[in-house]
Amino acid sequence: MSDQRRVVVASPRTHRARRLGDTGSERSWSLAHDLDEQTELGAVYVRTLIRAQLRAALATLTVVAVVIIGLPLLLVLLPALGRSRMHGIPVSWLGLALCIQPIWIAAAARHLRQAERIERDFARLVDRS
Repeated sequence: MSDQRRVVVASPRTHRARRLGDTGSERSWSLAHDLDEQTELGAVYVRTLIRAQLRAALATLTVVAVVIIGLPLLLVLLPALGRSRMHGIPVSWLGLALCIQPIWIAAAARHLRQAERIERDFARLVDRS
């Protein structure tokens, strides 16, 4: 007969998971410890953080790409807009100067807020454990 050990599988947020060690002895569970020791659980949390940051970056990239592709596409679809002028300045230039820059600034500010929120949530999770 083989010597099999019993394994307890529990969520890291439960009391039992925090108190029960590998051998059943009492220990305090810490996510910071798992991150420092580069355990599999720590790696899962880090991958989750990276995925959240990637989703935020891809959302910002999508907004920027739509704007970058949208303006030339608009000028191709509406050639009269490309030829029109306002106070001697081409409307397309005014669009670049007055419309595009605020969109860049808003996208950058939104992305920064999202990235900081994601990192704050992760830091709270590490501190709470």
